[in-house]
Amino acid sequence: MTSQGIVPIVDLGQLSLAHASEPSRDEWLRVGKSVAEAFQNIGFVYLKNHGVPETQVSSLVASGGRFFDLDLKTKNKFDPANFKHELREAYDIKRSDGEFPDGEVPALRRDADAFINTCKALSLRILKAMALGIDLDESFFVDTHQEICSDNNASCMRLLHYPPVPEDVPAEAIRCGAHTDYGTITLLFQDDIGGLQVRDRQNQWVNADPVPGAILVNEHRVLIPKEEKRMKASRRSVVFFVHPDDPVLIKPLDTSSTYPIVTAREHVLRRFKETYTY
Repeated sequence: MTSQGIVPIVDLGQLSLAHASEPSRDEWLRVGKSVAEAFQNIGFVYLKNHGVPETQVSSLVASGGRFFDLDLKTKNKFDPANFKHELREAYDIKRSDGEFPDGEVPALRRDADAFINTCKALSLRILKAMALGIDLDESFFVDTHQEICSDNNASCMRLLHYPPVPEDVPAEAIRCGAHTDYGTITLLFQDDIGGLQVRDRQNQWVNADPVPGAILVNEHRVLIPKEEKRMKASRRSVVFFVHPDDPVLIKPLDTSSTYPIVTAREHVLRRFKETYTY
C-alpha cells in the first residue's frame, strides 16, 4: 500500500474485474486489510488496477457531456431536481430502463447501462474484501446489497458537471456544499482537473487529486468542503453511490452503542434532508 500525499493507494491485484479466476484467500485478505486500514485512518483510499475499462468511463463522460450541453429546459425534463444554489449540474441514473434523452443523446442509455453493471460488480468485490478486512463473514456486506440500483435500493450513478466559475458570481454561491456521503461506499471517477478536497480524521482538509488509472473510494464519513477555489476550467466526473437495500436495518457493530436503529431507506431520507439545508 502506497500513498498519494496521505491518501493510501491499494492495488486490487487479483480482485480486479479484469482477473478471470477466483482470487486467493490471501489476496482477499490483503486488499480487505489495506482498505480497512485506510478507512480507519483517513476514511478514503485510491484503488488501482480495478478493471473498469477506461474506454467505458470515457464513453460515459462523453455522453454525459453531450447531455450537459443541452439547453436547460431539455435537461430538466430528465432530472429536474438539480442542486439549487450550487454552481454545478448533476444527473442521477439508477437503471437503464428509466427515462433517457434517447433522441438528444442516443448513446447515453447504453453507456450508463454498461457502467452501472461494471460498478455493481466491482462494488460487490470491494464489499466482500471490506468484510474480510474487519474479520467478518465474507458475505456480511454483500448480502445486504443485493438490489443495487433497483427500486428497493438508493444506489445510483451520478454524472457531474462543474462549469467554469465566473468572476462576478455572488460570494454565497458554492460549487458543492459541505456534506458527508451517506451510503456504504462511494466510487469516484475524476477527470484530470481535480478540485476535490476531503476532511481527514484530524479534521484537516486534504486534496484528493486524481491518480492516473485509480478511482477514489470513500466510506460514508468523508466530507467535501463547502468552499472551493474559483476554478476557471470545466470539470466533469462520475460518481457511483453504493447503499444497502432499503429494508436493511442500519445498526452499529458495537452492540453497546445507543445509536438508534433505522432502515437504510429511513437513513438516506434523513441524511438527505440534513445535507441540503442551504
